[in-house]
Amino acid sequence: MKNLKTGITLIVLGNVLYVSKDFFDSVVSSNFSDFTQGFLLGSGVGLNVIGIILVFVYMARKEKK
Repeated sequence: MKNLKTGITLIVLGNVLYVSKDFFDSVVSSNFSDFTQGFLLGSGVGLNVIGIILVFVYMARKEKK
C-alpha cells in the first residue's frame, strides 16, 4: 500500500510541477526563466515516470498474492 500512495503522490506532484512551468512561460524570457522551465519540465516528467513505475510495481505484487 505504501508504494501505491507514494506513486500517486509523485504523479500528482509531477503534474503540478509540469503545470507550474506555464507560469514561468508568461514571465519575461531570460536565462533564469529558461533554466527554471527546463528544470520544472524535467522534474515533472521524472516524477511522473517514477510514480507510474511504483504504481505498476504495486499492481504486480498485488496480482501475485
